[in-house]
Amino acid sequence: MPEDVDFDEIPKLLSNWSNDDLNDIDTSQYPFPNRLWHVKSFQEITLKSSAMVLIGVIGIFLNSVILIILLRNKWLWTPSNYLIANLAFMDLITLIFCPWFMLVRDFFQNYVLKNFGCRFEGFLQATLLLASVVAVMLVSYDRLAAAALTSEARVTKSAAVKLIILSWIVSIALSSPWIIKRYHMERRWLDYIENICVEDMVFLPIYWHFVVILLVWIPLGVMIVTYGTIMWRLEWSVRELSSRGGGQTISRARGKAMRITACVLVAAVICRIPFTILVYWRSTMSLEINAVEGAYEIMWFIASYLMYLNCAINPLIYGFTNVRFRRAMDRTPGIACFRFGSWCCICTMVKKKKRSIQNNNIEKIFVIDNSPRPNRKLSRVVKNILHINKHTMELSVPKVDEATTRPTKVTPLKVEHI
Repeated sequence: MPEDVDFDEIPKLLSNWSNDDLNDIDTSQYPFPNRLWHVKSFQEITLKSSAMVLIGVIGIFLNSVILIILLRNKWLWTPSNYLIANLAFMDLITLIFCPWFMLVRDFFQNYVLKNFGCRFEGFLQATLLLASVVAVMLVSYDRLAAAALTSEARVTKSAAVKLIILSWIVSIALSSPWIIKRYHMERRWLDYIENICVEDMVFLPIYWHFVVILLVWIPLGVMIVTYGTIMWRLEWSVRELSSRGGGQTISRARGKAMRITACVLVAAVICRIPFTILVYWRSTMSLEINAVEGAYEIMWFIASYLMYLNCAINPLIYGFTNVRFRRAMDRTPGIACFRFGSWCCICTMVKKKKRSIQNNNIEKIFVIDNSPRPNRKLSRVVKNILHINKHTMELSVPKVDEATTRPTKVTPLKVEHI
């Protein structure tokens, strides 16, 4: 820095310098080129903490309900429910630890988590979010295999356990750059000691885009393909059965699948797209002090909040919409007092009642156009005779001398194959 520079102009010059430039000079000779606020206002802390506590408590409770139901009901131990349990466990751990790291980082001007927090914070968040995304994709594939693929494509119990362990290993490996490429640094100014968490600005900007692809675009693409295939399969089945005069059951299943698909995709889009916008916004920002204040800071909190909100609503989408889960809710000790199963079934019971009333009010008329002609082939007659066990034929006919006004009652033939 030239010696003839006016002292009042130093903050303006420093505001256009990057961290690499500041490392080359003695910052202890200059005042801190930023507004000092240390801790955010009490109103802002209260508002953000309340919002985070709300989704944290709800999400932890709902994910705990899913895990308790699965642990106490062995008849629910299926490969599909293994994957749902893995997703609930991931979301539970995420909501217990990650939001509070985010709030501490947001409330203080200095980075108070020091070196361990700087390296471990990003690694933990990335690992849990990536593992949760992989769990969502595994659940989506399992539903696709159950609805549209062959039985050989279904996930078995042993395969489910292996896939869960593999998802953890892959998530940890992909999140390791947060430990290697981040470090805590202390910088002394004339009037302030600055503590910051520094990132490798060469590697991590590229890595951020890679993380966005893993957290947003790949899971969205997988969900669109899987649920789109399920809807196509159900639509094809409905049309094929409707041409034969049936398909009512498949049609109702299609309506339910459409509602669940809409919830899954809308939740994924709303909760994940803002994070993508945040990353692309950050990549285009200039390396200036105070560049992240204002609109970017608000967007950062909203995007992070929505990612954690997704962890809180996952049990509603993947657990509470499951009929078998709802049946187990009111029979599981510790959970039965909440009557979740009854609440979730209210809408279903109302719909079934309305459907039955409508069916009772409709006068059903059956018209037989032509009587079926008997099969006159001798071979068919012989086969029919051979497949009847005469000892099991019972005809209950009232005696001739018994006076009765009731019609003759004939019991059905009991047919047993020889």
